[in-house]
Amino acid sequence: MSGRVIIGLTGNIATGKSAIMRLAAERGALTIDADRVVHELLDGDAAIQTAVADAFGPGVRRADGRIDRAALGAIVYGDAEQLGRLEALLHPVVRAEIGRRVAATDAPVVMIEAIKLLEGPLAAVCRQVWVTTCARETQLERLRVCRGLDEATAVARVEAQSLQADKIARADVVIATDGLMTQTQAQFETAWGELQMTSDE
Repeated sequence: MSGRVIIGLTGNIATGKSAIMRLAAERGALTIDADRVVHELLDGDAAIQTAVADAFGPGVRRADGRIDRAALGAIVYGDAEQLGRLEALLHPVVRAEIGRRVAATDAPVVMIEAIKLLEGPLAAVCRQVWVTTCARETQLERLRVCRGLDEATAVARVEAQSLQADKIARADVVIATDGLMTQTQAQFETAWGELQMTSDE
């Protein structure tokens, strides 16, 4: 995955990663959402569908073969062992698909969004790691309002993840998203400008 600038974007759930991805795409970057790649595989890759159903039971598979993500989520969220089993199945395939997309693009900058970027080998191919962050209360509000989750489910999703502070400690760029979108964009513009200057050297 060489020959272009690769930015790894991470941050805990509902901390504003999608907004940063939109801003990068507007500036010509290829943006790859690892979670969306997972969804595409669960919906369209027969081998992955079979492997997931074999691992977690036929109840996670719909009649048309696609994986029922809600049923699968009910099994793995809040259970570190089950989540680890799922990740061991999916992550190598997701990394391979991301690699194919990076190799095929002419875009000078690629931004890869992955919530567990720092826990795996993808971070090693990134020139910079960007981390979004916000207050826990903001995360919970976004999950309730924007994603329609009830309070208990929202809390479970937030608590299932590693500490934001651990991600921030390893970041080249930190973008706080608690404020107005204009404030988030200003932080992005600063980081993007510095990245471009570095690329031109």
